[in-house]
Amino acid sequence: MEDWDFIDERDLQGWKGGVVCMTCQHVTYGVDQHCHTMVGCNLRQRQLQQGEHLKRRCKL
Repeated sequence: MEDWDFIDERDLQGWKGGVVCMTCQHVTYGVDQHCHTMVGCNLRQRQLQQGEHLKRRCKL
């Protein structure tokens, strides 16, 4: 997942509901060589910026 690009902000939308990317079945988690948690989307094969999965959701 480290070699994945980041999801473009235009592919995400702000959200204030109970369903954000964190609850999506395609969200995956990993750890880089510095033991930092990475969050990614298996469907798009791209990473999410840190914390974006908590306040934004994918247009899909």
